[in-house]
Amino acid sequence: MLLYAAQGAPEGLLYIAVPAWFASQGVGADAIAGYIAVILLPWSFKLFNGVLMDRFTYAAMGRKRPWLIVAQLILIASLLWFASLAPPDNSLYWFAVAGFAVNFAGAFQDVAIDGMAIDILDEEERATANGLMWGGKTLGTAGFAFLSGRLIGDEGHGLAALATAFFVGLVMLAPLLLREREGEKLMPWSAGKASPRTRSVQVKRWWPLLKGVFLAMKRPASLMLAGGILVAFLAYGLKTAFSPALAVQKLEWSRELFTDRDATADLIGGLFGIFVSGWLADRVGPLKALGGALAGMALLNAAAIWFWSSGDFYLGYLLLYSVLFVLMSVCTYAIAMGQSQGSVAATQFSIFMALLNFGTSLGAGQLGWVRASGGYPAAFAACAALSLLAIGFYAVSVAFNQRLEHSTLLRDQEMRL
Repeated sequence: MLLYAAQGAPEGLLYIAVPAWFASQGVGADAIAGYIAVILLPWSFKLFNGVLMDRFTYAAMGRKRPWLIVAQLILIASLLWFASLAPPDNSLYWFAVAGFAVNFAGAFQDVAIDGMAIDILDEEERATANGLMWGGKTLGTAGFAFLSGRLIGDEGHGLAALATAFFVGLVMLAPLLLREREGEKLMPWSAGKASPRTRSVQVKRWWPLLKGVFLAMKRPASLMLAGGILVAFLAYGLKTAFSPALAVQKLEWSRELFTDRDATADLIGGLFGIFVSGWLADRVGPLKALGGALAGMALLNAAAIWFWSSGDFYLGYLLLYSVLFVLMSVCTYAIAMGQSQGSVAATQFSIFMALLNFGTSLGAGQLGWVRASGGYPAAFAACAALSLLAIGFYAVSVAFNQRLEHSTLLRDQEMRL
């Protein structure tokens, strides 16, 4: 939960506070959408991150912990670089490049955390744990959206980036001081050795790893799940891109008001993720909870087609969307973890998450032509349609998975994986 909070903190800075600052400086919606699309791209490379982490590690310190420590060091350095940038004039180039670097490190950190969760958590713990993890992330995003909005207003973006780097450094004490499994080295020079569990699942050669990933991903259930994730997060990327410009430039909210309200929405979503989402997913089932979240998002976006220009409605939109998005994300993570099995589980899960983030980046990049075709109503209509389409993909995926679970042949395949 703490590690996910440290992952969410840079998002509060990069995705909420800085775009709102750009909008208040007169930067256009399409330029802000381009910045968001670029800085989100590293999250689409998580497939390669997962392959590297499954193939290579310093096993004496754990399967994923060494990668996590290195990723957090790079994340801190990237935030310090971001803090050193001069305010934007006519170009957001260096902000996009530095934001790309921050997210490059964040993506490695994310894959390491998720891989560790898959290795350590029991199946019955996953929905609750994902609620806590995602709740921690949204609380980190909310807290640093609020804090960064205040610091940018007073001192420019540099102090906000420094505060974010300091927080990530504090959280880094957790992986520095806690072992992944009993008996492992705390540091390379410490006493300890690789655990039997780590040695038993570590892939030693490239070919078995690549073959295992191919066999796992070619299943119809995996393909349909991948499609559902991509489509669902296309809508989220589109919403992320248009929100700052719509609020600041169209609804005439101040930059501080937008960051405060968006941070409040994330805070409510985070608390919902911690206290409700995991319990709800366990009680009604991840697919039903996911379908309800997507249906709610479709209805909310459909209503926004007519009422988006009302400031009161858009505030309610932000609050409700955050809750529904957290529920959708928690259930997506739980379903994806359930379909990621065997020694290639981290790589397969990273493929699902890469599609999630590629969908977000791709969706953000489509804002220009969507707005040109019908303004903000067209953007809300596209979000509604994509949410409905995602429900179908998810339902077919789970139906295929249930059929395959009753197949002896598949169980033999899973054992080989």
